[in-house]
Amino acid sequence: MPASAQRKLLSSCCLSEKGHHISVPSPGSSHKGQRSKRTQPSDPGAVEELPRQGSQKHKGPEFSFDLLPEARAIRVSVPPGHEVSVRLCHQWALECEDLSSPFDVQKIVSWGHTADLPYEFLLPCLCIEASYLQEDTVRRKKCPFQSWPEAYGSDFWKSVHFTDHSQHSQMVMALTLRCPLKLEASLCQRQGWHTLCEDLPNATAQESDGWYVLEKVDLHPHFCFKFSFRNSSHVECPHQTAPSWNVSMDTQAQQLILHFFTRMHATFSAAWSPPGLGQDSWAPPVYSISQTQGSSPVTLDLIIPFLWPGGCVLVWRSDVRFAWKHLLCPDGPGRARPVLLLHAADSDAQRRLVGALAELLRIALGGGRDVIVDLWEGTRVARVGPLPWLWAARARVVRERGTVLLLWSRAGPRPAPLRALLRAAPRPLLLLAYFSRLGVQGDIPPSLRALPRYRLLRDLPRLLRALDAGPSLHAPGRGRRSPPPCLRGRLELCRRLELEAATLAH
Repeated sequence: MPASAQRKLLSSCCLSEKGHHISVPSPGSSHKGQRSKRTQPSDPGAVEELPRQGSQKHKGPEFSFDLLPEARAIRVSVPPGHEVSVRLCHQWALECEDLSSPFDVQKIVSWGHTADLPYEFLLPCLCIEASYLQEDTVRRKKCPFQSWPEAYGSDFWKSVHFTDHSQHSQMVMALTLRCPLKLEASLCQRQGWHTLCEDLPNATAQESDGWYVLEKVDLHPHFCFKFSFRNSSHVECPHQTAPSWNVSMDTQAQQLILHFFTRMHATFSAAWSPPGLGQDSWAPPVYSISQTQGSSPVTLDLIIPFLWPGGCVLVWRSDVRFAWKHLLCPDGPGRARPVLLLHAADSDAQRRLVGALAELLRIALGGGRDVIVDLWEGTRVARVGPLPWLWAARARVVRERGTVLLLWSRAGPRPAPLRALLRAAPRPLLLLAYFSRLGVQGDIPPSLRALPRYRLLRDLPRLLRALDAGPSLHAPGRGRRSPPPCLRGRLELCRRLELEAATLAH
């Protein structure tokens, strides 16, 4: 009988009457043979941490145990008396199933000695079973990990086998568990490969016999299942990463042409996303096109007029409940590309200087240019965490063809994590700047010296030109124009804060 059917049968039957004998082949009996020793079913009262349904005069051998997390083993010892056979098993209804090979071992332990039983995963249904060596003896079983938070951590999720059956507009994931637990699942969305998967509203999956299903979903590698049990959760993304449709664009005169390639019947929509509205926001009107005939891959062209200079176009599949939104940003006059300002300020004075520089850049760049810095997004950073926020910001810069500006200082971020972040493909435009009082070129790690470098505030005009700001700002000095009045105060503030930060640093 298949293991799954065996489990269902065990789940539906009642407890055996006291005194009856049970001889159940182990799950690996096809290659090991049936266990020869026959034991009486352990009384429910003999299973610690499980509901007590009665008592029995003989509860099997006494034993104690110690968890050895580093050795991934459980050490069992017994009091004076007869030798005892011990093993680990997973509790399923009436049957405690053997662990998979090579962890399906039984050991003999006597007083004064211990037996170390290795386990593959620390799970809530992991039990320790002991019995005397004679036949027809009562087993004693302890299942102590049901209330241990460690049993619901990484080991628990590593023990689950996920099988992706998603197709068309249906997300389907089948789970094979080693413990008889029912998990909850919902849909979540990533903004990039290394970002937090954020929950979507009203997106709970339906479960039946270990199969979790969500209908009317635009299948995309960044739409994932979030499985949860108690206070623990795990994100599992589709195993088939090829999207069922894609889109590209061309510009012609005052029109934008969107080319949709699809393998299925679907409706696609597009709308302009003006600067400053946010990543998933758009302004009417909404333009749509549908593929309703045939079954062969086709290309559809949707033509929309230019409405927002410097804006981007949001594109999505509109015949489903949950759709991944693509942001396409055409090149052209007034195109507002974001600047991600990375820093490692470790004092209030340095953070004030970073904020002043970000504000100076925002005003100098103009035209709706967005300067992204963690100091201005404290609520979101606190909610999702610094690293997921950083990867999401980097993903936006890549999408919108912006620039990453690394502000270096002697206390700057370590090169290794920076290399991992900056070398990830696709790579945005990278620039490096430093304040002369807080660092010198010799402080910059060799791995970053190939980047274009700008000494602040002396090289600010050159930096702005690299950021496509135009010649609106010139550093004051002989033969050069003074900066516009709106920037003089910001420049003076940066100079004062740089001096203050340098004084405190030294």
